[in-house]
Amino acid sequence: MKKQAFTLAEVLVTLGIIGIVAALTLPSVITSTKEKTATSQLKKTYSALQQAFLSAQEKYGDISNWGISMEENGGGEQVLLNYFSPFMKKVKTCKNGYGCFPNVTYKNIDGTNYLNWNILNDRSAMILSDGTMVMFNTSAAKDYSKYGQIYVDVNGAKPPNQVGVDFFYFYIFDNAIVPSGAPRYYGDEFFMEKCVKKAGFACAAWVIYNGNMDYLHCSDLGWSGRKRCPKK
Repeated sequence: MKKQAFTLAEVLVTLGIIGIVAALTLPSVITSTKEKTATSQLKKTYSALQQAFLSAQEKYGDISNWGISMEENGGGEQVLLNYFSPFMKKVKTCKNGYGCFPNVTYKNIDGTNYLNWNILNDRSAMILSDGTMVMFNTSAAKDYSKYGQIYVDVNGAKPPNQVGVDFFYFYIFDNAIVPSGAPRYYGDEFFMEKCVKKAGFACAAWVIYNGNMDYLHCSDLGWSGRKRCPKK
């Protein structure tokens, strides 16, 4: 028996259905890929910072003897840059804060304006060989760390330039660099208030320890509870 060919109308309907399915699924696939890339890059940069920190202490002695000032205009951020820089694969350093970060206003997770890092002179920064941007500060970190904080933009100057999406915080203690939001140091409440509820700067630990950025998609997560959004 001779098989009937598809009519033009049937072909158009089929193509239309395929197009609708693609339109519905493609954005989520792209989002998932971007989040996996950001997660991988953040873990890589965190490892590099930890290794640089250990190497610096081996060569220059304990961080308590580096002469780091936590006061505004005390130069602590330049001390950190000077000690970390020799052990990082970098292509550029910016001692006064200008020139390494883009001249744009970064956003919080909820889309509200945060800061333009390029206009702050109490920061020191570097651009790594893979394009990652790293910045040091001490004066704004007194409530969260002992020796300062490190900001990381995992995809360089590329957008979205958004805290908790491609921009993350770390804090420096005696023998470790701690990702912001780590439960041992800051607890569940800090993560909820400063990450899940759309502030964004306490998300680094979640990404590194849990390997996902699901806090962008659901709000019922926590260190003592759910670690991923429910599957739909």
